[in-house]
Amino acid sequence: MTDVILDLLNMMRVRSTAYIGKNLSSPWGVHIDEHPNLARFHIVVAGHTWVDLPGGGSPEKLNVGDIAIFPNGKAHSYFDEIGRETKTASFPTGAENSYFHPLVHDSSDTHLLCGYFEMSNGTPPAITASLPDMLIGRASDTALSKKFSMLVGLISAELSEFSEQSLVVLNRMTEMLCIYTIQDWMDRTMDEDDHMMALADPKTKLVLDAIHNDPTRHWSVNNLAQLYGQSRTAFAARFKQATGMSPMNYVRRWRINLSCRMLEDNSLSIDEIAFKSGYADTNAFNRAFKREIGSSPGAYKRLARV
Repeated sequence: MTDVILDLLNMMRVRSTAYIGKNLSSPWGVHIDEHPNLARFHIVVAGHTWVDLPGGGSPEKLNVGDIAIFPNGKAHSYFDEIGRETKTASFPTGAENSYFHPLVHDSSDTHLLCGYFEMSNGTPPAITASLPDMLIGRASDTALSKKFSMLVGLISAELSEFSEQSLVVLNRMTEMLCIYTIQDWMDRTMDEDDHMMALADPKTKLVLDAIHNDPTRHWSVNNLAQLYGQSRTAFAARFKQATGMSPMNYVRRWRINLSCRMLEDNSLSIDEIAFKSGYADTNAFNRAFKREIGSSPGAYKRLARV
């Protein structure tokens, strides 16, 4: 894995909410509607399930320790047998109360731990823009087997003796599974995915490092293209292939990401954060922040204290 991708992963912030731990006995078929703001996940703690992303190819079978993540909140289904009729369920959307069935270890049953992930606004846009609609992490993969087996064993133990404190532990462990799954996907696609190869390009790293290290500089497509060593047009196309964004959209998004992290820290005033994020004018910063995040910096700062 290249330095630039390791840097991006190190800056990733993910929050997990485990909502449902449920025992399933055949037959079952569940459809989850689209919800763009929530990256839903399903972890097989016991038994197995099939997952299907409409239009995403053949269904995938998940066994014990496997996880399916839907980073972009796309509609999907899970079922005990291919071809099973599904019924639409509303969970989890983030509004319902959580519930957890006692874990039953029976070869005829499946136990799924379901919930959702939220990527912090401080997560680098080069990661969030690159993720596919469905990510599968498999405990059988050599690179992940020990880590996944250990985490799923701990999850199983928490579900077997569930208490009020268990939810905090489940949330932290599922966050780790999410990060491992994204890291594994990046490793596997590095040499075969056009996007990942563009992101791993040393010249792309040079440009991203420059933006990340000096967000207050007056960046333009011209000076970034000069740094990359190609024409404006060729550079802009290659950069978008790597990050999913135009160069200037990436610069704006990176500045807002930095400001989110500083607002969460709560040690600086909004004027100071605006300046450190590359905005000489606080009003311009407020407008840019609200366009990207949907709330004012002040409201975001207050929420971060909760």
